[in-house]
This record gives sequence, C-alpha cells and structure tokens, in this order.
Amino acid sequence: MTIYVDVLFVLNFFITYLLLLLTKSLIKFTSKTGRLLIGALIGGVYSLVILAPDLNFLVSLFGKLLASVLIVVASFDIKRLTVFFKTLVCFYFSNMLFLGIILALWLWIKPKGIVVNNGIPYFSIPAGTLLVLALAAYIISILIIKLYNYTISKKEIYSLTIVAGEEKTHLFAFLDSGNKLTEPFSNYPVIIVDKSKIHFETQRIIPYNTVGGEGMLQAFKPDKVIISNGKKSFESDSVYVAAGSVDSKEFSAILNPQLLNI
Repeated sequence: MTIYVDVLFVLNFFITYLLLLLTKSLIKFTSKTGRLLIGALIGGVYSLVILAPDLNFLVSLFGKLLASVLIVVASFDIKRLTVFFKTLVCFYFSNMLFLGIILALWLWIKPKGIVVNNGIPYFSIPAGTLLVLALAAYIISILIIKLYNYTISKKEIYSLTIVAGEEKTHLFAFLDSGNKLTEPFSNYPVIIVDKSKIHFETQRIIPYNTVGGEGMLQAFKPDKVIISNGKKSFESDSVYVAAGSVDSKEFSAILNPQLLNI
C-alpha cells in the first residue's frame, strides 16, 4: 500500500489537535490555541514513525509514551506533577474514546484498506472521508463528555444561602471535590461565588493556585451559610466567601467539600 507522507502528517496533525481539544474539555483548561497547535505539530511529526522499519515492542512503547509527554507538556501550562499525570491520563482517555468512535464509524462505512506499523494506523481511504470521520468522532466525543459532566453535576448541585447581617443571598452551588481552598489563617473552607452575584466589603485576600494559574481572591466571613440538597441541610459559620469567576449556567458558586464533612 502506498503511504503519502504529506497526507499522513496533515491528518495526524488535525486529529491530534482534536484530541487536545477533547483533553482540554475534560480537564477544563484554558490553554492558548498556539500551544495546542504546537502539540498537534508534535503529533503530526511522530506519525512519520510509520515509515521506519519494524521497531522493537519496547522501543515503540517508549516512543509513544515520550511523544504523549511532549504533546501534553507543549500544549498545556502545567506547574505541578499531579496535574501533569491527570492531564496525561485524560489525553489517553481522549485517544481511546476518539479512536474507538472512528473505528466504529469505519467498520460501519466499511472502506477498504488499513495499515498499522509501529503502532501507527494509516487508513487507505480518501483524506476527505477520514476528515469527515474525525469530525464526526470529535462531535460524538464532545457530546458524550458534556452528557457525562451534566449528569454528574446534577447530582452535585446544592442550594446555598449566604447570611450576612440582614442580607441573605440565595444561589445554586456546585460541590467540587477538587476545591481545597481555605483561608490561610483560620484554615476555614472557602466558597467561591461568581463576582456578579455578590457584593461585600473585603476582609481577607486569599491566594489560590489552580491548573489554570494562580492569583488572589477578595473574601469575607459571613454570619453563616446554609447548604441544602433537598433531603439534608447543613449550616456553618466557619467559612469564608470569595468572589471569583464561575462560568456555568447551572450554578453560581463552588463549594468546598469540607463544609459537608466529605
């Protein structure tokens, strides 16, 4: 079978870029397009290993791992080792989901011709057909991820009431197991509320460090907060509320699981 290098590179560049977009959606990163394109470039270049003579299994495995690490490091601004491993796992998951859907679509359409060498598949079908398959797989993958996130988030959304003097603010809040933010002096858990939903006089400046970056949040200590899921209700006065950015239509605040003793 004839393998065209330019077609091989362009298709793998395009597919790697889609895989990085899926990974970004899974881990909710705010990576720049330029970095994603660099990662896709590495994926495209690595695909040329299909042209090499048959490689030893361990050499091939090491090459794939090294390429994956380079792609992830180039594509995302990662500052912690734990975040790196989480991102790498999400990248592999995106690969399995995406390529599994492409294979299912390929078997359904049943075009002829496929070559696999050194762990790199090459579909001997028109480039346009493969691009359509890749886009269809990407759309299906995104829908699966969004459906999963929506299903999980529905189970973790609580009613939140913030009481400060005579003022009560009622919101919907998402219980984020990854929110470990605390006020550094008291070690009280911090609830992050969208800054457009709450106004207060700043009492504390709380530093934060996330996968998306680091900075400072303005916060205050309310008289108490009331958290309810319809079945149980929790109250606490050992808490701080910070103003931040919460990008969601379903909720306006992010809870620290310490408030529910989770």
